[in-house]
Amino acid sequence: MTSNQARDIIVDQINNKKSQTFIIEGSYKVGQLALASNIINNFNPSDHNNDIIWISKDTEKLIIGLPEIEIIKHNINQTPLYSKYTFFVIQDADFLNKESQNALLKIIEEPSKHSIILLLGTYHKLLPTIYSRCMSLYLAPKQATDISLGRYDLELEIEKNPDLLMTIEEIWVNYLNTLESDELEIFSNAQVFSNYPGELLLFVLESIHFMITLAHTDKKSYNNIMLSKSLKQQLNNIVSKTTSSWNYIALSNLQDLKKTILFSNSKNILAIEKFLLNNKPTI
Repeated sequence: MTSNQARDIIVDQINNKKSQTFIIEGSYKVGQLALASNIINNFNPSDHNNDIIWISKDTEKLIIGLPEIEIIKHNINQTPLYSKYTFFVIQDADFLNKESQNALLKIIEEPSKHSIILLLGTYHKLLPTIYSRCMSLYLAPKQATDISLGRYDLELEIEKNPDLLMTIEEIWVNYLNTLESDELEIFSNAQVFSNYPGELLLFVLESIHFMITLAHTDKKSYNNIMLSKSLKQQLNNIVSKTTSSWNYIALSNLQDLKKTILFSNSKNILAIEKFLLNNKPTI
């Protein structure tokens, strides 16, 4: 569904006291953050931060643990200072570990009348019991027209930080070069790839294989997505030398790489090396 549709549903649920806990999911940076902010602004137009508690994963540990849930537990029964509701937003909810999910479940089962809980996710990794106690909504991307492929949150980040666009284009170039490189170069490139943020790297790899799929199946949509001239030429070169069957296998193997990078303790560089070697096209 669109972001506007999801907003209207959630606002209606809150206004009519039908639900207080929501899961907003969608692909990487599709618009979960913007939607959460939009919903909050419907009830808290002055943006009083005292009535908003925003939780995200620890950048070092890459998980959301019990200490973060304790923050919610400590504040859930407090009366909002300025607004009708206190909003508890858990960004990257997929990275709640098992202990923190079980602790959150107890809170969700008996939320205070002044609380709204928004869980923002991408990888559908929450416990079934949490899904059963929340209203779940899944956001669709906007129409893809540029390198962000319709990911609204990513578009906003690029607007604020042009260096991010440079990083994304850099990953594009490195991966397209890798597809035509020999095995010795692949080992060197794997080290380079392991230095990028994992989710951003995975998004770019998926984007490239998605574009290859479009090139083979929907030429019009492929041509409608604007890339820099050099990137499009490089991509066209790869498309002309690869097959749909190779691309589908690579996309499938990319899902395994995603699980390893995001949700295991394995070394990323080894997983990246394995993916690059196993999915090297015959060019």
